[in-house]
Amino acid sequence: MTAYDLAVELGLPVACLAAWAAAYCLARLSNSPAGVPAAAAAMELPGQEPPAVVSLLANQWRVTVDAAESTLLDLAARGYVELRQADADPQHTTVHLTGRSPEHLTRYERLVHDRVTERAVDGVVPLTALSFADAGRAASWSKRMRRYVIADARRLGLSRRRFSKVLVTVLGVFGVVAAAGVAAGVWHLVRRTGDDQFGSVAAFVVTAAVLVGVAGRDLGERDTPAGREAATRWLGLRAWLAGHESFAELPPAAVAVWDRYLSYGAALGVTRVASRVIHLGVADRTRLWSSYGGGWRQVPVTYPAGMPRYGQALGWIVFRAVLAGMIGWTLTRIVGVALLDSASGSAASVGPGARWTSIDPVTLGVITLGLLLLGYAAYLVVRVVIDLVAPADVSGEVLWHQVWQVHSSDSDSSSTPVNHYLVVDDGHADQLRAWVLPQEIAGECRLGDVVTVRVRPWTRRVIRVAVQRPAPEIAEPRDDADGEETGSAGAAPGGLHPERLLSAAEVGAALGMRVSLVRPESAAEARWGARFVDGRGSTVLVVNVVAGGRMARAALLLSRSVGQALPGVGDEAYAARDRVVGRRGDVVLLVLHPQEAPGGGAALAGLLATALSRLPADVAAPRP
Repeated sequence: MTAYDLAVELGLPVACLAAWAAAYCLARLSNSPAGVPAAAAAMELPGQEPPAVVSLLANQWRVTVDAAESTLLDLAARGYVELRQADADPQHTTVHLTGRSPEHLTRYERLVHDRVTERAVDGVVPLTALSFADAGRAASWSKRMRRYVIADARRLGLSRRRFSKVLVTVLGVFGVVAAAGVAAGVWHLVRRTGDDQFGSVAAFVVTAAVLVGVAGRDLGERDTPAGREAATRWLGLRAWLAGHESFAELPPAAVAVWDRYLSYGAALGVTRVASRVIHLGVADRTRLWSSYGGGWRQVPVTYPAGMPRYGQALGWIVFRAVLAGMIGWTLTRIVGVALLDSASGSAASVGPGARWTSIDPVTLGVITLGLLLLGYAAYLVVRVVIDLVAPADVSGEVLWHQVWQVHSSDSDSSSTPVNHYLVVDDGHADQLRAWVLPQEIAGECRLGDVVTVRVRPWTRRVIRVAVQRPAPEIAEPRDDADGEETGSAGAAPGGLHPERLLSAAEVGAALGMRVSLVRPESAAEARWGARFVDGRGSTVLVVNVVAGGRMARAALLLSRSVGQALPGVGDEAYAARDRVVGRRGDVVLLVLHPQEAPGGGAALAGLLATALSRLPADVAAPRP
């Protein structure tokens, strides 16, 4: 192989692909949505754009869950549906059809209205029942919602494709030219080596198809001059609503008083309570509410689980570096040299210059791969050293804490948590990335704690947790009619938390499935106790605590009448088909399985015994 052969067969394809990649990256950078400054805070509605479109403008031309939430509230404000709240808990809000024809609604408004109609029985549906049980259907519904909102925004001249048709065509043509360069290099190679000439045709077709496909991929929306002007106006309203003392705490039924202000507040992301209650099957944990630092705000969160280094202990990364270094050294110093010697006849009779001029593509590829692996190994070693000697401290409130990775055992179908996601808000970041919390220190913090965590920034692994301020109790104890103190289901007297009585690993082992713990985020959710869900998000176990009072006595009385006694479990315990109830001192514990538990009542009885044994002594002791 001559220098000319090398330049044509390797240099030409690489140069063509690099030029196309540079043009594509430049196009992406130059067509990113522009930042929009907010106008002065003002209370007047600054335009007639629908709330779903306003949500698109306020979220950097991205359709979020706010679009569906705000549309439902806007339908209520305009009289297509009615929202009624039966008691003090917004979770008990119901949606009522008013009989008004949806004929003049936009497609995405009709989509939301149709969902209410589909779920309603006698014209009524609980607000929390609007979510989808089937994940595939929820994804399809969300995709249609996004498509309809974008189409309406484009119709109003407020949004456009990030890549215009002209730019897609130019990049496509450029991709075909780059594919021709790749095919030319392959053609030169097969002509020189006598291989099948069809290889150059295949290289052209495959390369062109890939580059044209990448150029035509939908990258979302971007701003227009009219869209920027409208976004500026609406961000001024958001500033006014965010400064309102109690606007974020308004429940969905408050739309009867606040009219369209509540729907636009949801679109602009400043309605914490209403947005938490409304579920239309599109909610995710990539946008979390936080009040840390003063004032409620929604913070985007990323979970970069696809990175090989993400959350790994440094020992595993050092092992990968050593392995890559050994393979790289073998390819360059042993395999590469052997191939060079074979191509030149013998290392002794041919000088170094002749060896390199006679190199063939296979040899060049082996040596290049070896050098890349050596470089990769050196990079890993440098980053490990930096991560080891320069850890960082991050302080803030725990916004999210969830099992991420589990270790499954084939022998007993059990699973053990290995790593957890941990999201900590420092109070001023515009976007957060999840840290990885190892299982051995996962119990040192919980949702709502203000913590200082020592982390390794590159691997994003937490190595130490210090709680600066524990999370407040979910609910205060209340007095029942007999004057006895009755703890809420979320927190019994003495700081008892149901979610601390059983771990996800123990529940998963008993039920024979992978489960995760959903921690209560409010007093309303805490009343249902600790909840464990499977991989599809369906509830598989509930642990509820009642500390004394009428509710405890009623639970025991019912269990005695319909259940079977469980000797040796707590002070007394009873089992039914889908639940077990036990008492220790004045504390009554309920373990409920929505369906019949695998292994029968023995599985639930074992969980109940474990949970009762972990009740604090000062809580479980009977009152004198």
